[in-house]
Amino acid sequence: MLTFNNIYRPLTARPFLADSSYREYRPCVTLAPYVSCYWTEGDYIPAGGSESGRTGQNQMGSGQEVLVIPDTCMDIIVKVNHTRQQLTGYLCGIQDKPFTTGTQQNTDRISSFAIRFPFWAASFFISINLKEACNQTMVLEALGGEWGRLFEPFFYLTKMEERIRLVEAFLLKKLDAANENPALLNSIHLILSASGAVTVRDVCEYSTVSQRQIERLFLQKIGLPPKKIASLVRYQNVWRDIVMSGDFDAHNAVYRYGYTDQAHLLKEFRRFHGTNPEGARKIAIKNQ
Repeated sequence: MLTFNNIYRPLTARPFLADSSYREYRPCVTLAPYVSCYWTEGDYIPAGGSESGRTGQNQMGSGQEVLVIPDTCMDIIVKVNHTRQQLTGYLCGIQDKPFTTGTQQNTDRISSFAIRFPFWAASFFISINLKEACNQTMVLEALGGEWGRLFEPFFYLTKMEERIRLVEAFLLKKLDAANENPALLNSIHLILSASGAVTVRDVCEYSTVSQRQIERLFLQKIGLPPKKIASLVRYQNVWRDIVMSGDFDAHNAVYRYGYTDQAHLLKEFRRFHGTNPEGARKIAIKNQ
């Protein structure tokens, strides 16, 4: 069983967000290394769930713009329109740039259910080339008919435990049929263990594969090349330090995460977060 989830847990731009319309649900033990959480939002949330510590960046209940940062995850999101009895779903691929999103006002009763995959796990359940989904959303039907049919019972399954049980049975079946790629998993293990402070050459030597092969694997199974994944993992570790430490020291972070200097750290952070560490912290504190 993979243990990547024990050494790396990324954060959103609003890691302290608490809102009555948003909830997270933990997966079963077997799926824990492959599913970060299931999350729901909207004016209709079936009973039976409990909130967890990490809240999602896809919260869209207020109608105001929300900063979304690269959290190295991918989400399958299903929106259920209870007023019109319609269901739509899509995959949000991995992203490497920040953006803002909001919601248009709608009088219909709409709720969302989502599966959040860490970047190393989506390919166990989704057979498409994930490069096509990078910084994109794809309709659920593009993932195959079985994904489109999976959520149809949501119209009559009224309890969250029932919905999660249905989804987990599907995911466990997918996982059982999936094939692991040792070279890819070894590469990811090195990146996570080093907090992203590695080179592509390090990755290739550790996994004993050529750069061309590892680039192809990462693009197909994750959507981004190993260099970019390492940069995002490093950025996420810096972001966690900023959020969790009351006295973040940029000089220490430069040394700890292998940046050339403080200017390099700040430039990369702004590129991925859209603002500097001080501005990012203000957004996080404001939404707690």
